[in-house]
Amino acid sequence: MDTIQEIFFLPPIAVARLGPGETPLESYEWQQDLDAHGNNKTVIRSNITLREVEDGSVTACLPDPDTIRFRDEGGALRPVAPFFELWARMHDAETGEEYETPVTLDLLEDQGLSLQNVRYSITVGNTKAERRTGDAACGFRARVEIAGQDFTPKPLLAFSPYTSEQQPMVYEHNPIPLGSVRAIHPVQGYDEPVEGEFIDRSILRLRFMPPKGEVYGPPDAAYGPATLAVPGYQNDPPKSEYGRIHEIVPEQNRILNPDTPWSKWIMMSGTSDDPEPHDSYDGARVGNDQSWGVADDTSDGVIEATLAVRGERLTARAQIMTGPPDFAPDARPFYSLEDDLADRDLSLISVTEDNYQQAKTEVVDIFRRAFETNGLINLDDIRAQGLKDNAKLQAKTGISPTPGLPSTDAASMTENDVRPPDKIDELIRPQPVSVFSNSVPNDRLPYTVATKFVHEQLIDEANLLDFLRRRPDFVKTLLRPPYGILTELETDPNPDQDPNPDFRDPRIIRDSMHDARMPPYMRDSNYYPLSLSRRQYHLVISFIDYLVAQESEAQNV
Repeated sequence: MDTIQEIFFLPPIAVARLGPGETPLESYEWQQDLDAHGNNKTVIRSNITLREVEDGSVTACLPDPDTIRFRDEGGALRPVAPFFELWARMHDAETGEEYETPVTLDLLEDQGLSLQNVRYSITVGNTKAERRTGDAACGFRARVEIAGQDFTPKPLLAFSPYTSEQQPMVYEHNPIPLGSVRAIHPVQGYDEPVEGEFIDRSILRLRFMPPKGEVYGPPDAAYGPATLAVPGYQNDPPKSEYGRIHEIVPEQNRILNPDTPWSKWIMMSGTSDDPEPHDSYDGARVGNDQSWGVADDTSDGVIEATLAVRGERLTARAQIMTGPPDFAPDARPFYSLEDDLADRDLSLISVTEDNYQQAKTEVVDIFRRAFETNGLINLDDIRAQGLKDNAKLQAKTGISPTPGLPSTDAASMTENDVRPPDKIDELIRPQPVSVFSNSVPNDRLPYTVATKFVHEQLIDEANLLDFLRRRPDFVKTLLRPPYGILTELETDPNPDQDPNPDFRDPRIIRDSMHDARMPPYMRDSNYYPLSLSRRQYHLVISFIDYLVAQESEAQNV
């Protein structure tokens, strides 16, 4: 008999999205629009969707492919509630080989097991306030355990752990709901929502339902002023209207303890390490910057399944995270969580004849995703913000321009740039040396419009390959290098030294300044200039080198 070697969840990581709607969002997938006028742009279309029924089991269907409903009829955003399937890695008794298969009712029976041998647990928590204050009682967590044959939804009611010397931020009698979890009832049978695609209803599944997206606070977190007006750069208007009053937390959610370190926390006060970004909390940049003691119902956590077999307990784990609704579901980021994991775990790619097709697919997709990301930003605004940040940094450090690198002052992305951007004189009226765009009534965002036009031409594979062959050196200088790995970095670099052309170091001042290199002026999670991942960058460079070498060989034949 084949034996179970280990169990695991698919997917191993999932992101749930907040929403007050009663009906979870239907499944959809990204596709390329291959219609005559689609221009290969990314579109979203319905995919096979699992729906819970009264007994806790699921049925599979294919929703209307032309209608994806992001809101309920009343307008409430539908949550994204991911499923986790339990899988097993098996040992084939005849061949000695290993294979993977979902854990089903039949598999359990073949192994002499039942649902009584299965247990689930989920632990989720929000530790953002705990991370800032260093006080565990300012975090809140929930944990539930579920027997394998229990198919009722379990609410995740979170509260703060504390000792006799601590004040809990969230009381046990007034918990914060962090969603719910349910073991899906496996039943025999298959659904065929699409001809030839069978969905096994007997697979062991777990579903996480995220919370609504509420904010909570202490009783005095009722009303507060907007952020104080920040002095602008020359004629830059203030970022908010001074004196505007708004509701901080709805009355029914003012349930948190006001006597915790979180309600007294002030950024950059010298009493604690300030995580970056240090001002991302309610109360920052208002008055004395004291926190209003507010928390939300986002969380992350771990889902576990245990299977008792052959006198031992096998364990599967998956990570669950909750976040806000996707504001642009048909536009993909060029740098995703998947790319981050690939950058960590996969080796760099050197393009050869053997892997050319795969490399080409990845490179074309990176440029298409860059176009989609570009469609979500106001380049004129983030250019102004980036150049103002540069001015502050330059005034503070006195750093001089680095020869050969793009300008970091008001000449950036104009014809006076040390490296003038391509097509500026063709696509935009001559832009004077200025932090702000030279706009006119019919062209209010010249940089934003121009860069979308340029990137749209490169989502066509033939156009992109022709561009990379014709202007390889230009493309290489156009891309901002990623940060180097530890073995590449100097032990103690001089902050004022010239940067390495192949990678960046966050300790070198010039490497933290914004310029017109791609992606221009965009910021990463640490507020530094954004770049492709290290793996993406080296893939594009290696791909260009391969194209140039092939072109040279063809000319010499």
